[in-house]
Amino acid sequence: MIKRFVKSLLNLKAKYYIKKRATLEGKGQLFYHTARISLRDGATKDNIILKENCWPLGYIGVEGSGKVIMHPYSAIYATTQIQCVNHIEIGAYSRVSQNTTICDNNNHPISPAYRKKSAPTPMNHPSRLWKNSISAPIKIGENCWIGANVRICKGVTIGDNSIVAACSVVTKDVPPNSIVAGNPAKVVKTDIDKIDTPYLY
Repeated sequence: MIKRFVKSLLNLKAKYYIKKRATLEGKGQLFYHTARISLRDGATKDNIILKENCWPLGYIGVEGSGKVIMHPYSAIYATTQIQCVNHIEIGAYSRVSQNTTICDNNNHPISPAYRKKSAPTPMNHPSRLWKNSISAPIKIGENCWIGANVRICKGVTIGDNSIVAACSVVTKDVPPNSIVAGNPAKVVKTDIDKIDTPYLY
């Protein structure tokens, strides 16, 4: 009973926390105590759009003019991370499983000299901002399933209805209605939209 009460208080706190740091469109978003949002380098709540009935249960970090959009009934689970300085969009009904990272940038410049110079600087030094690295938008289509421990890299588009197998590293576009797996992820199955739907109800 006490555990349930504490959990409900934590979830109420999460609701207040998210509403201060993201723009909610519509109703039904799931607020949970695992959610975290970081706004840096001038980013505001307008940089994160959470549409109706989405589940933002993990970490969303946005810098500068980066924009994150979660469409209706999309979800990121508790230990998933979104790192955005450009544009990341998760389509309606898409699910992103645990321990997955969706990052639209390299986190750091490629130049060895730059990295060596920034290494001694404080954690909040401007040289460490993602805008100093190469970035490109990421789009996850509608009704996709992203497995656990996946990495989705900058510039990738994942087509509607597709599945990314657990532990994959996605470096190239994924066609619609396909399954990809591996590092780097490659297509292992196509036309999954033609597979019979099991009886659910």
